[in-house]
Amino acid sequence: MKKIVSAVAVMMFLAAMAVGARTAMAASQGAGAKIGFVDLQRALNESNAGKAAKTELQALMTQMQKAIDKKIARTEALKAELGKQSLVLSPAAKKAKQAEIDKLTKETRDLINSSNVEMQKKRQMKEVAILKQIKSVIDDIGSKEHYLVILPADVILYSKGGSEVTDEVISRLNQSSPTAPAGKTQ
Repeated sequence: MKKIVSAVAVMMFLAAMAVGARTAMAASQGAGAKIGFVDLQRALNESNAGKAAKTELQALMTQMQKAIDKKIARTEALKAELGKQSLVLSPAAKKAKQAEIDKLTKETRDLINSSNVEMQKKRQMKEVAILKQIKSVIDDIGSKEHYLVILPADVILYSKGGSEVTDEVISRLNQSSPTAPAGKTQ
């Protein structure tokens, strides 16, 4: 999946961080304040849910690419046909053939654009769904293990202490979604 976590998820965690940071500062003066951090991108990429989403998105991308390739092949065949017949075709026939090529070229361009938009929407929907699951797991870990705050690792600029809980998040997420996708996961 992409290196960029959706803006919705970042906002969700930043809001939690802002509230948690105030509480953490006040409580950190007391003994035993537990602060954790999680690498969200790694949790997305390494969890079974993330791997399954990646596999599903790759299959969809392959399907879309086949449709695009088919249009491109048809356009190229028409161009080759026009090139071979250009000396024997009437100007009107050449114009009609070129119009058909132009129409297919536009359809191909539109198909590429709509495919890109659809892939982006599907990727974002999958990421948001998985991030909601991750958030639920983080809430559970934080509550049961008495963390004061668990922050996204990519917003931490400095930390003298703190526990990374990414492995535990992935493990618990995999327990709720135990089946890994078939095939290649990289």
